[in-house]
Amino acid sequence: MGNTESKKARKAKAAKKAKMQKSIATIASIVIGLVVLGCIAWVVIYAVSFTVKETTNYSIGLDDNGMIHGVKATDYVTLCDYNNITAEYSDLAVSDEDLQSYIDGILNDYKAYTMDLDREVKKGDSINIDYVGSIDGVEFDGGSTQGNGTDIVVGQAGYIDDFEDQLCGHKAGDNFDIQVTFPDDYGNAEVAGKDAIFRIKINGIYEKQEFNDEFVQTYLSEEARTADAFIQKYKDEQYENKLNEYVQNYVNDNSTVNSYPESYVKGLMALTKGVDIEQYNNYNQYYASTYGQPMYNSFDDYVGLDKKEYYAQLRTQAENIADQMLVYQAIYEDAGLTYTEENVNEVYGSYGITEEFRPQMLETYGEGFLNQSAIMFAVMDYLKDHITVNGAPE
Repeated sequence: MGNTESKKARKAKAAKKAKMQKSIATIASIVIGLVVLGCIAWVVIYAVSFTVKETTNYSIGLDDNGMIHGVKATDYVTLCDYNNITAEYSDLAVSDEDLQSYIDGILNDYKAYTMDLDREVKKGDSINIDYVGSIDGVEFDGGSTQGNGTDIVVGQAGYIDDFEDQLCGHKAGDNFDIQVTFPDDYGNAEVAGKDAIFRIKINGIYEKQEFNDEFVQTYLSEEARTADAFIQKYKDEQYENKLNEYVQNYVNDNSTVNSYPESYVKGLMALTKGVDIEQYNNYNQYYASTYGQPMYNSFDDYVGLDKKEYYAQLRTQAENIADQMLVYQAIYEDAGLTYTEENVNEVYGSYGITEEFRPQMLETYGEGFLNQSAIMFAVMDYLKDHITVNGAPE
């Protein structure tokens, strides 16, 4: 029954969307998402600094083999006992509650549409309805589904007055009228404080299906062929994700970076600034083409910080990223590891990059960045091979 979206609301929506896109793009630009689960807090970047020159060279400060140029990481890091990490299986395995919540979510996504004429609508039901609203016999703007139907959850849709309560007790196929009164402070002055009649049609009711082999074969056949196989696949994936997170957090929390190679930190600051400038331009171009004006009046408006505050924040963010990279490289050096072609493939796979697009990704990010990511995969493989998980099933 909505009103025309205001210019202010559109601007807020676009700004929210752009901020989300900015965070996602930046995370993907700095470190691979599979391993560096904590990067979100580090890489919400503001990019104005009076001493840092920007760059979009993602391999800045790195050798082609992915190592920080001219740096022996073990000179900067006091490593934890990474060969003797222990964990409890119960802390890593997906709980029964989480599994059920996941399955319920899938069933909600694939609800069956029923026209059972004996089934009455009740609160909590997902239904599809059409409606046409009128005041004194005259239809009003925003008061109709225009025959397109709309899905709602009865009691949770947020419609006015007792609109949803009056749907209860009716059945699929029913046509009926309901009466409501719009609040005096309703956003649309045309209808605020007035009585209205809505002509309702219940198109159908959605019902949850049973999660069984037939359901999996119908909707999830690319994932598995049976319900048990699908559930096991999910459990394995969640275990692997939690194991990655646990190992990463352990080595980060229990290792100490004593100092930073200044040239590398400066390079990370330049890169984050360059990414931010690029995103600032992209957001303004998108907003200008969509709404006829830029999202931000100036770069300073985009930043929201003075130059001194930004420089301090930018350096902190760069040091946080350097913490991760130095610890991984130190383990790589100390354990005498070598990344493999499989690790390189894992890097491309983590981005969903197929063989045909690899040259483009290599050109964009550079050999150093991609191989640094391969180093991280090699380190994670090593750590997971050497962890002791108590209580793990045989």
